[in-house]
Amino acid sequence: MLGEFVTREHAAALAAQGRLRSEHLLEFEPEVVRTGYNRRPFVLSHHLAEHSLFSLPELFALCRRMPRDQVPYRVGAIPGDANFDSSYARYSEGLSFDDVLDHFEERKAYICIYNPERDAIYRPVLESLLGEIAAALEGVDPVITWYSTYVFISTRDSVTPYHMDREMNFLLQVRGNKEVSLWDPRDEEIMTSADKDRLLAAFGSRRPVYKPSFEAKAMVYELRPGLGVHHPFIAPHRVHTGPELSISLAFTFRTQKSDMWTSAHAFNEVLRRCGWSPAAVGPHPLADRAKAVAAHAVEVPLKLLQERLRAQPRV
Repeated sequence: MLGEFVTREHAAALAAQGRLRSEHLLEFEPEVVRTGYNRRPFVLSHHLAEHSLFSLPELFALCRRMPRDQVPYRVGAIPGDANFDSSYARYSEGLSFDDVLDHFEERKAYICIYNPERDAIYRPVLESLLGEIAAALEGVDPVITWYSTYVFISTRDSVTPYHMDREMNFLLQVRGNKEVSLWDPRDEEIMTSADKDRLLAAFGSRRPVYKPSFEAKAMVYELRPGLGVHHPFIAPHRVHTGPELSISLAFTFRTQKSDMWTSAHAFNEVLRRCGWSPAAVGPHPLADRAKAVAAHAVEVPLKLLQERLRAQPRV
């Protein structure tokens, strides 16, 4: 599985380090975090643009050190409503990895580096960021349980198609400019309760797709080096780069609270498949906790049932 799980003890230690650090890479405004986190996007400042590890030569060196399946790429122009999950395979045009790196701008390439925190050189700075995030969220959403980072390198006029992640995110712009469009996942036109239950029931499930009618509800943020934007839990988004090469870091993470929401959504999906219409996750916290407990209770029997069904001969 991508990413790194974080124990409660490690999360507490990282948060303590984040509080004590005299020089920060991230600049959080406590009142903005308190009132905006997981309710709406907000802009923050950071200092990654001045960090040597986020220069293009260092990142290309990281690309060559990483396992090939951890550095997917695509080339050429792609539409903003393309399928996010299949876009790498569909738009790679059969080019070799070395060719894409050696002729990056000529190929109009887009590279995503999965999990640079697994690289010994990058891990300390990314764990430092994790500590700062943990410290900033202590009062609103304590105990980070998992995190995963992604570095995006793209040429001018590139598009990351509409999609949503299954966690929270801070997208941090290091070089070039980006236009980030975000949508409110609580809006039933954008994502119904059933959409969210299906999205979070299984990792391989289909993400809800973009509709042209969504455009009027987009919240648009113009990012330049030194700025980032908070993506609330499962908030849909689409990204366009500006007229020059772009580098950004996405810091995605989960917490005990988002894990509970995920389990409650998964249990709702079980109820839907049984023909019931469960209450939406969110408005009823006590019910959400009960659903999360129930989801864990039925997880093993459901897996055994699925294995038995797969083993049965098809007629």
